[in-house]
Amino acid sequence: MPQIASSHPESPSTAPGDQMRRRGTAALLFLLVALPASYWLFASLADLWAHVEPLEGAPFMLAATLLGAALAIAPLTALVGFILSIWYGVESVYMPRSRPTPLLDRVITGVGLLVWFAPTLASAGLAARALIEGRVHFVRPPRDYFLATDPIAFWQGLGFWLIMGSLFAFLAWRYWRGKLLRQPAAN
Repeated sequence: MPQIASSHPESPSTAPGDQMRRRGTAALLFLLVALPASYWLFASLADLWAHVEPLEGAPFMLAATLLGAALAIAPLTALVGFILSIWYGVESVYMPRSRPTPLLDRVITGVGLLVWFAPTLASAGLAARALIEGRVHFVRPPRDYFLATDPIAFWQGLGFWLIMGSLFAFLAWRYWRGKLLRQPAAN
């Protein structure tokens, strides 16, 4: 049986790494559009609400719902754009691409490592701060445990931060161990 030729010849830009890089770029564009939109919405919330508040009935409900949806969707879009841009960018580094980009690969890998290990660094920083200050502070519910007055609760709080940091480090290492021990994809 004869093969039917594709109307689109196979181009080098269809490499898996190139596709992932394009997805990462699109996600980064979502971030770059949604982040300023979020900032503007929250910065001008009082002015926007001043236009919604005098309305009554169905127009009020519609305007309030649309404003609330915009306030919820814009930051969520920015967050999803950030996460996906990092994810696709890191994945693109370790897949074959049509042309090499070693400097960009290093930047993407560095940012990816920082993002993945940031919760570990934060937990370690909180544990170090607790040791230096002699107090463990929790925001919700508001609690302070002092080494001098409540040593058991202090050490439990410190242990909590160390356990959480270890958990975050383990999860990040599970993702990165296969990537860091091999070279980026040959192009």
